[in-house]
Parts: sequence; structure tokens; C-alpha cells
Amino acid sequence: MMKRIAVALVALFAPACVEERPPLEGTQSLRVELVAPANPGAPDARLSPADRQLTVNVTALDANGDVDTGYTNTAQVYAQFLGTLTPSLGTPPLATIQLTAGVAMNQTVTLPPVFGPTTVWIDDGASASPTFATGTSPTLWYPDPHIQDLQRPVNEMALNALSSSPLEDKQVSVRSSRHGANGRLVVTSVFAQGYTASDVLCQAGGAPPCTAEAYDHIMVFSFSAPRDNFGRLVHEGQLITGFAGGQSEFNGLTEIGFPQTFADDNAEVNPARMPEPVVLDPATWFKGLSDPNGMINFERNEAAPIAVLNGAVCDLDNDYATYKQWKLDPNGTGGNCAGNRNVINVITAGISAIDPPSIVGSKPRRVVGVLRPVNIGSFNVWIIYPRSAADVQM
Repeated sequence: MMKRIAVALVALFAPACVEERPPLEGTQSLRVELVAPANPGAPDARLSPADRQLTVNVTALDANGDVDTGYTNTAQVYAQFLGTLTPSLGTPPLATIQLTAGVAMNQTVTLPPVFGPTTVWIDDGASASPTFATGTSPTLWYPDPHIQDLQRPVNEMALNALSSSPLEDKQVSVRSSRHGANGRLVVTSVFAQGYTASDVLCQAGGAPPCTAEAYDHIMVFSFSAPRDNFGRLVHEGQLITGFAGGQSEFNGLTEIGFPQTFADDNAEVNPARMPEPVVLDPATWFKGLSDPNGMINFERNEAAPIAVLNGAVCDLDNDYATYKQWKLDPNGTGGNCAGNRNVINVITAGISAIDPPSIVGSKPRRVVGVLRPVNIGSFNVWIIYPRSAADVQM
């Protein structure tokens, strides 16, 4: 036993093995100083959305925090806002900055449209001999987005105008109407797994009637019956003070997923604030994206109630058997609509007063429904969801 203790003591007090490594050398980080604007804003004092031309100084720093005068390289510029870089790493950056002897002074950076707290991210990760040093500017405070900012495509005539959105994959928070004191955010439909809302301009003090314009509508997908921040069920016609969540595109439909919904204590409900449906024009809306009055109208009114006047109910087909979608021909022809892409699919399942087989061949005077598209490449299907039997007027 004594021998074992002695061996243990020898091992305990024996010199430890030490591996010495060379000290860190070269550039370890980039210091980014904001020259202009002199005031970067604050949470309660936001910059103008147009104030996006910045001036920065960039300095390469070594392991001791000193200027690395041996550094001459090209760094890439990105904007960090709403949770992600713009553009993402691996794609062409917003700009590049050439550092010489460790510095680059008074460099101009023009940001894309940005929202909320924003930093300039500068990264040496794609040059010929990258150091992977990174630096960020102080936080700049831009206004939070409105619904239009989430929905409006960068270019309405682009091939992806129906299937992409400018803030896709970002964490967004909409907390106000773009219309100021007379604007409101109003719920326009409620379904089993979410709701739609519109940014409307009302009369003085928010009194109805209220109106909405293109891109003022959004789908909030809650995966179950939607509730507000008080745990109350959301209702059609209810005012909300905002929502937050992750923005994504699902087959061309812009959605806010994993959301929070914010409302006041009283959760005021007044359906009179919901905007009037936009009337579909069958002579123009089905034209291609090259026509500014054509198919882009579906995107402008995505997640909004639209109205089809004097359409004809088509013969039921496999879409009804599989998806409970019946077809409405806005041109009033009806019949066998197989292969006719200029139709509106209608889903009224759950509205007990409407029996699609019994109205085949009829011409409803007015059918209103909330618009949800399916846009996959050149495959476009337009679906509307009437909210009650009152939305289908024979």
C-alpha cells in the first residue's frame, strides 16, 4: 500500500508536459468605424429609410489590437439586418473594399433597402489569400418594415415576381401601419391554421370605412388556431397591433411562420374596417408578367379578398375529388374547364350552405374569397377561399 502511495505522489509532483505554440500573427479582426451618418439613430429615433449611403473607415488589427501594416487585401461588404446577411455569404457582396497597409479610409457603402437594427458586416473570406477576419459597424437604426415591404417584389416584371419576396428567410416584425395615425392592421380572414391581415387607411381616428392598396395584405401561418399575445383567439375584423415571425415563400405564397400576434387589451372587432374586395378583371389579369396590368395583379392582391363577378361554375373534375376545389370561369363560359388556365379555383369546404355539385353550370352574381396562389415556375393556380356563405351570391 505504501509503495502505491509513493508512486502516486511521484506522478503528482512530476513536471507536466508543456507544448509551446507560436503566438498569433497577422490580421485577426477588422475594425469598422462609422464616419457618416454621424448619428446612427436609436430605437426611438430611427434614421430615414432613404439614408442608406454610408462612409466607413476599415482597419486591420493584429492579435494585440494594433494596426497590421502588413495587411493588403480586399474585403467584402454585406448588410446584417433582420437576422441574416444580405446577400448571403458565397454570393457577390454589396461592395468590396481594398485595404492597403492595414487601412481603408472614407469608403462609401450604399445599402439596399434595410429595416430595423442594421450593421455593416465586412468580411475577408473570399480574397485570393483570405484571413477570414471580420468586423461590423455600430448599429444603425432604420424603421421596421410594413406589410408592403414584405410583399412587394423588387421588380414586378421579373420572372420570379410571383414566387419570391425581398425579405424572404428573414425574421420580421411589423408593429404599425404605413398610414400613420389613421392606419390600422385588421384581420380579414381566420382559418384553422392562421389568418390574413391587411394594412388599411381609415377615416379620422381609425373609423371605417377603410381602404387597402396593392401589397397591403399578408398571410400569418400559425399551424393551429391563431391566438394573440393574451392567448385569445383571433377574429375576423379584429384590430391587431402587429405580428412577428419568419418570412418564407410556400409555392409562391408569402407566409409569416412561427408567429407572434400582438393586440391591445380590448381586442376591438369591427368587420366594417375590412377593405372592400378588389374586383378581378378577366380581360387583363391572366395576361403575362410582361403586361403591367396582367398577372402581377394576383401578386398585388395575394392574401387579400378579391371578387369574381358573373363567372360560371365549371364542371367538377379531379381537383374537386382530390382537393375540394371547384372552378369558376370569370369569363362566364363554364362547362368543361379542363386545360383552361384562366379560371379561379374555389374552396368552400366547411361552408355548409354551399353545395358545389348543385351549382355546376350556374353563374353566381358575385363570389368573394381570400386569394392564395400556387406559383411553381410557369405553373400558376389561383385559389380563393370564401369566408362564409355570404361571400357566394347567386
